[in-house]
Amino acid sequence: MTKYLINDYVKSGDAIKSPLRYPGGKFYALKHIMPYIQCVEHDEFREPFFGGGAIFFAKQKVKYNIINDLESDIMDFYRWIKDEDQAEALIKLLDKEVANRERHQEIKDFEPITELDKVFKTYYLNRTSYCGIINSPAWGYKDGKSSPPQNWGNFIRKATPKLHDVDMYSLDFAEILEMPARGKTVMMYLDPPYYHTDTKRAYTKPFKEEDHKRLSDALKKTKYLFCLSYDDCPEIREFYKWAKIYDASWQYNTVNSQRKRMIGKELIITNYEAESK
Repeated sequence: MTKYLINDYVKSGDAIKSPLRYPGGKFYALKHIMPYIQCVEHDEFREPFFGGGAIFFAKQKVKYNIINDLESDIMDFYRWIKDEDQAEALIKLLDKEVANRERHQEIKDFEPITELDKVFKTYYLNRTSYCGIINSPAWGYKDGKSSPPQNWGNFIRKATPKLHDVDMYSLDFAEILEMPARGKTVMMYLDPPYYHTDTKRAYTKPFKEEDHKRLSDALKKTKYLFCLSYDDCPEIREFYKWAKIYDASWQYNTVNSQRKRMIGKELIITNYEAESK
């Protein structure tokens, strides 16, 4: 097993925040996860469970990039804003918006006609719903804490160049893992739905127990390097007893909660050895 030396997380020059709010997003875990990715020099990067893409948006962009998620509405949003003209058309609509319960309900009931309509609905509900959940979205915007509509355009504009020339899919994770390499070294970051979580609430495509096992089997066979984040539980430790497992903890993304952010026990799993200097 190859060994790499890890250092503290260093913010890359092209790092930005994700334009989306997302359940299970890893923004608060960057300093814990990124050292395991930054220590591996690579020219191809893949994320089979992209979601909000906190890791991709924070890391240095490499020559070849593949992002994937079964939540097709989310991937359609990214496909739309990777084009500058299309991104500006969306921003023009958003600049006129307000964030309140009444408007949230109107957008929930809105039936899109065009692709722009569809992307607009997805993004508005993401920014104003609890934890960014667009599957049966519940009102979750809070004045003074949530970013107002006038700021949303800036999030999109910053994301557009990062998404340029990125390959985007809505496929089963196994198809992404099996794609032939274009770069010399392929690095994959995987952030699947956690084993002990209510996936039916947050996602339209629930991740079942057999999917967790299928993922472990696929990663055991892959010839590419990977970094995987998971909840710390006996089932996952058993599935990945063949790999390197590192204990970690970071804050959960409890958006708009009145309570302090919860600290969760997590695992970082790799098929290479990461050693601190």
